[in-house]
Amino acid sequence: MNETTVTVVGTVCSEVRYGQSADGNPIARFQIRNTPRRYDKRTGTWTEGDPNYFSAVCWRTLADHVASSMGVGDPVVAAGRLRISRWRRGEENVVTAELDIQAIGHDLRWGTTVYRQAPRPGTTRIPGPTRRREEEAAAAALAATATETAPAPGELEPAVAGLAAIDTAAPPRLGSAPTLDSSSEPTPTEMEVTSLPAAA
Repeated sequence: MNETTVTVVGTVCSEVRYGQSADGNPIARFQIRNTPRRYDKRTGTWTEGDPNYFSAVCWRTLADHVASSMGVGDPVVAAGRLRISRWRRGEENVVTAELDIQAIGHDLRWGTTVYRQAPRPGTTRIPGPTRRREEEAAAAALAATATETAPAPGELEPAVAGLAAIDTAAPPRLGSAPTLDSSSEPTPTEMEVTSLPAAA
């Protein structure tokens, strides 16, 4: 069976909808917008043409990885099988292009990315770009709370002043005997004498 395989360079323009198909396989769906750009030699500027929209679908492990790696606004390069569907919506004839993606990645012309080896099957965590943003916002809020509860510099001054007073207090002179109250010590005459038994 001959199938049309194409490569689309564009931008993810919808949230990645992650779920399961009827037979229980992971599936991810999203939209890719491709806007052709042409250089006008007369004006020396770039002009944009009419955008093309592709409905992209990923299956199984690829769906897991796409759901945890891509979000709205990501520039991507996608390759897959192209299916054209024609249908009617009221009085309007509609043509849709669906891309059954076989391989996809970020377009590194516009930024950088970091590759991570996939974990064992069945242990893939799907945070998704939206959840990552929520986790980053929660971490920022926690950091702000910690900053608010930290003591201000002025609040440490009394404690520091107390430590300074201890440090500047005159230390006891070496060799000087401590002063004791002699009235509290028993005199030799007041001490109880225990008589020892006589030697046999």
